[in-house]
Amino acid sequence: MTGQFVLPFAAAGPDGDSDFLVTESNRAAIDRLFDWTRLPFGAAVLIGPPGSGKTTIGRAFVTGSGGCFIDNADGESDETLFHAWNRAQTQGAPVLFAASLPPAQWGILLPDLLSRLGASLLVEIPPPDEEMTALLLQKLLARAGLALPDALAAYAALRVERSYPAICRLAHMIDEMALAMQRPIGQRLVRDALANLAGTDGGSSDTD
Repeated sequence: MTGQFVLPFAAAGPDGDSDFLVTESNRAAIDRLFDWTRLPFGAAVLIGPPGSGKTTIGRAFVTGSGGCFIDNADGESDETLFHAWNRAQTQGAPVLFAASLPPAQWGILLPDLLSRLGASLLVEIPPPDEEMTALLLQKLLARAGLALPDALAAYAALRVERSYPAICRLAHMIDEMALAMQRPIGQRLVRDALANLAGTDGGSSDTD
């Protein structure tokens, strides 16, 4: 079963969002991560681009496991990361580090820390599939109070770049254009948003 999926534990925080989208594109990664009782050394590293849901996953991870979540781990000091990893061993509570890139690209200077992070479970959020793209567009626009019909979501999903940042940019573009034109979202608006996005990104898309 695919589509809207409620994480097993409610996300916390002012921007919490427990309705995390799961499709075949990311189901295996989510299943591996939330089996935290089997994490090697009680630690995992989650990597994925902006907009792929790392923060939402991290908040649910903390709520469910009682562990620790360090977002944007690539911007933290070696000492902070080392202490967090050690706490997972001494206190028995798992730790999840999240970043856009794997630890080898964080600029870590302590060899022991790099080896420990390398021994942790590495989970990568894969690129979105067509279903994820359509669902995420609808969800992002719903947050802005806009309804994107299923047919238009599918139309856009076939034409936009399959990446989380591109999906977020398209949703923002549609939102801005709908607001400026003061009209419901239709195929022409979506087509124009795709064309504008392609021009902005310096690429091309099939908007027929």
